[in-house]
Amino acid sequence: MFKKIIIIICLFFLTGCALSINDMSYEEIINMNLSENNLSNVNSVGYKYYLPINFSLYQDDGYNQILLSGSNLYYMYIDVVSYHYKKDMSTEHGLDDFKYYEFEKNGKKGYLKITKNNDNFFVELCYNYAIIEVEVKEKDLKYAVSRSTMILSSIKYNDLVIERNVVDDNTDIVENVYSIPEPENKNNNKNVLEYIKEDE
Repeated sequence: MFKKIIIIICLFFLTGCALSINDMSYEEIINMNLSENNLSNVNSVGYKYYLPINFSLYQDDGYNQILLSGSNLYYMYIDVVSYHYKKDMSTEHGLDDFKYYEFEKNGKKGYLKITKNNDNFFVELCYNYAIIEVEVKEKDLKYAVSRSTMILSSIKYNDLVIERNVVDDNTDIVENVYSIPEPENKNNNKNVLEYIKEDE
């Protein structure tokens, strides 16, 4: 009998003490997910980050990335210029905001801004010189905030690559001047492509 009571008490503590993010406030969710994370599974030019389970990289445009989770698209913008010059990213708090919260950890400032748009909610989360924006239903709000915080707090920057690409502006783009042949008689009604075809 005593063993059964101990097993029931253990089961109660193991299952009853687990907190769901739906029972937490937005502030608690953000503070819980701001832990330093050395994991990364996505690399890009000048930075890397951790993409949680149920997320995939939908589109990669360098410092603009689109992440997919379920049917929701998360738009992530990495501001390497602000990172390099250690310039804070800010936004304005509107009176019609559903939720607005500013926070700071390890000298990095951030904010959460949620606005209601009919039946959807627009989430803008900024931290660690990056912003994630997503529009979700109310039932997915806390999940979106939790995962976005996890992604942004995991970003690690490569100072050497950023210095080379941002400060030195060393791009591999070289300007070339092309000379397009023109017809001798410019009064001719032919376009350039017709002229080149005849010339060949």
